[in-house]
Amino acid sequence: MSKGLAAAFLVLLLLTQWAHAFGESAVPCTACHADVVQRFADTPHGRALVDGGLTDASCAACHGEGVAHPTAPTDPAHIRAFRDDSSTEVNAVCASCHQETHQGSSVHSQAGLSCLSCHSVHKVPQKAPLPSEFRDVDDASAACYSCHQEIFTQFSFNEGHRLAQGAVSCLSCHDAHDVGQGMRLGGFQQEICRDCHADKAGPFVFEHGASRVDGCEACHVPHGSPNRHMLTHQDNGALCYTCHAAVPQFHVGFAPAGAPRFGTDTVCTNCHVTIHGSNLDRNFLR
Repeated sequence: MSKGLAAAFLVLLLLTQWAHAFGESAVPCTACHADVVQRFADTPHGRALVDGGLTDASCAACHGEGVAHPTAPTDPAHIRAFRDDSSTEVNAVCASCHQETHQGSSVHSQAGLSCLSCHSVHKVPQKAPLPSEFRDVDDASAACYSCHQEIFTQFSFNEGHRLAQGAVSCLSCHDAHDVGQGMRLGGFQQEICRDCHADKAGPFVFEHGASRVDGCEACHVPHGSPNRHMLTHQDNGALCYTCHAAVPQFHVGFAPAGAPRFGTDTVCTNCHVTIHGSNLDRNFLR
């Protein structure tokens, strides 16, 4: 179906719903808001209405019946315009239809954001202006950029998840509507990391304590880092020493006054190779 024909069909559907909601004598919304209806045709709500997957997408479904609105268009008592509504009030209206995917407060709603902070209901939103290196990100990630620019800078490092190349999306790890995802992103559960890195997640007979307490972020920066493997420290030994400050004497020499056993080119993972966990050795040796 062409875009023009879809828009015309949408207007006809909405007029039918409006006539039922407002009565034949009422002035339909298109009399004043024809441009809004035209743009609405390309939105997910508009397409669902045209395709038959949405049965109640009239203006009244979100804005209220508004029977008296045409006679007093500036009176907020006659129509829900959302301009002065709190985020809680806005989200409650959206949740009346989207309760399956919005079952509780999320990190965003707890921060005072409403659904309209990220979603555009009446028109297809324009992709946010992004640095040229992020031109291949998907639309969802582009929406995240407007608030999380400091996170996007981490993807610019030489080591990181390949968001800029379009290989992953913010939604690959994050769900903006999930109230409980924080526990699955970090800490010992690290479920989100496990989805792609199952070989590092175990279970192991001998588990690395850091991963069972602080999770992957004990050693890695999840979005990107200037250090190899997205580590928090450039020097491998310096990273290990953040937790393992007390090491056996033979690591530094066979006697307190003796020569160092290991040189500057030696790193912990020369011997402790299975650092994510092992089924053979509690010290993560080969």
